Amino acid sequence: MKKTLYLLTTTLLLSGLSACSLSEKSYTNVDKDAYLQNASQAETLLRGIYAQLGTEGIYRMNLGILLTIPTDEAKVEGSTLVGPREQASNAYTSTDSYVQNTWATLYSAIYDANSFLESMQLRRNEFPEADLQKCDYYVAEARALRGLFYFELVRWFGHVPLITHTEESYRLPGEFKQEAPEKVYEFIEADLKAAAEVLPWAPDDKVRSDASFRLSKGSVLGLLAKVYATWAGYPLLDTGKWELAAETAGQVVKSGKHALLSDYEQLWKNCANNVWAPQESLIEVSFYAPQSNASSSGRVGKWNGVSAAQGSIKGNYNSAMYKVHPTFAAAWAKRQDDLRWKLTFADYKYTLNGKEAIQTATVNGKTTNISLEMAIDEGTEGWAAGWRRNFCWQLVPAKWDIVKYVDDANQIADNNYSNVNWYVLRYADVLLLYAEALNEVNGGPTSEAYLAINQVRRRGFGSDVNTYSSKADLRRGMDQEEFRQAIRDERSYELAFEGHRRQDLVRWGIYAQTIRKTYEGLMDWHEQAPNYFVGAQYTIEGKNELLPIPLHDIDLSGFNQNPKW
Repeated sequence: MKKTLYLLTTTLLLSGLSACSLSEKSYTNVDKDAYLQNASQAETLLRGIYAQLGTEGIYRMNLGILLTIPTDEAKVEGSTLVGPREQASNAYTSTDSYVQNTWATLYSAIYDANSFLESMQLRRNEFPEADLQKCDYYVAEARALRGLFYFELVRWFGHVPLITHTEESYRLPGEFKQEAPEKVYEFIEADLKAAAEVLPWAPDDKVRSDASFRLSKGSVLGLLAKVYATWAGYPLLDTGKWELAAETAGQVVKSGKHALLSDYEQLWKNCANNVWAPQESLIEVSFYAPQSNASSSGRVGKWNGVSAAQGSIKGNYNSAMYKVHPTFAAAWAKRQDDLRWKLTFADYKYTLNGKEAIQTATVNGKTTNISLEMAIDEGTEGWAAGWRRNFCWQLVPAKWDIVKYVDDANQIADNNYSNVNWYVLRYADVLLLYAEALNEVNGGPTSEAYLAINQVRRRGFGSDVNTYSSKADLRRGMDQEEFRQAIRDERSYELAFEGHRRQDLVRWGIYAQTIRKTYEGLMDWHEQAPNYFVGAQYTIEGKNELLPIPLHDIDLSGFNQNPKW
């Protein structure tokens, strides 16, 4: 049989077609023997797998922004289910094209990883001796990427088919079987552990000529720690995995190979201009596309940035569909001196007149720009409940302010796309996972747990991360539950709007109830505020912790649907 390598070249086929979506792809057929002959060619194919991270169904839109929106932090713009508001409000069904696209894209990425790994197994021993270590790195990267794709599948969809070889993708529809989530996690664990054994720490990489935005030992171990923390939580509740989460995150923390950037704002300057800072950025999707190439650029800052009217910015306009709950900002504002607060919320917009406040009011007889601080502070002279209304539907994230952070040379003059990168995993996330896992394992916080969370807090308060801060450091003597809540709050503040909150709430087993509490709390902000949280009407406990298995695949393969779908 002729050995072939299949490269994805066109769009995914979606629901309604006759073939099962686990293998629905359009391919270019390339002879493995004729092409895959050295490390350079292997690297080219590997970059194709990395490119899957930036597709619409994964981090370009669906798993980076759209499907992560409804939480206690954020909601979608508007009060009706028009266009993608349906997906951003948990109002979709099992026939939804966005859900189907995410499912199909993840399996396409897994197919590409499987194909690459099989090709390398066939050809490695024929490569020049000088290429072998590079190729071992490439194999490790492909396994880690496959682990990441399966991690997204299992935590979003639950019981999913486990396909480990390309030939399995060509089964008859009725031959595909859903695997127990535990088995999928075991497969992910094996991939990530194998990759971590081979890949170097980012600062020690002397083999890859350009390791920018590539996986390293630290990024893989950090991802594995997140996998263990998710495995330990809802719905599997395998609490024995907390010990592995602490051990794995601890390897990253104790390695001395990674660190927090000294300036929190530098994170947003970096991702806005394709600056790779591997000391903190562990997994990052680069959307840099200097030719305004829509196939490789992203939506960061367009959907989840600061609102910009038509023609008001170089990129024409920002839809800014991603909106912030003002109650989240108000609760966080009680923690004084946290410098991240002002960098996280934008109480302004861009118009043809320039930068303007989202709310103005007449105060003492003159028109005044109403800041977020003024809207929160009921003691402000002239404060009135009416000030707060616009903040219900116009407050947006500030982290990806294209006008503020993106250099002119990096601007894309396009309505829908930007060159702003997306963080999938940061070192701050690993520090907080480490603190959380130590608290769970030991029945309360240890000194290492305090140090890990305090380093994140110290930077947030503008202090040196290695020096005690009376402003930033948590009080000693917390019990397990108090420290657990401190971790949950800190993850919300540090990682706000970065795509983590929904899955955090799910693994903590409090997603639906948190949505309900948020809805109830919005009434205290403004009487109309609950009207703008459409997702609260559609979020059901025991249902929306998972996405539905696409009906198309259920019909073809006889899969069991997730509960209540």
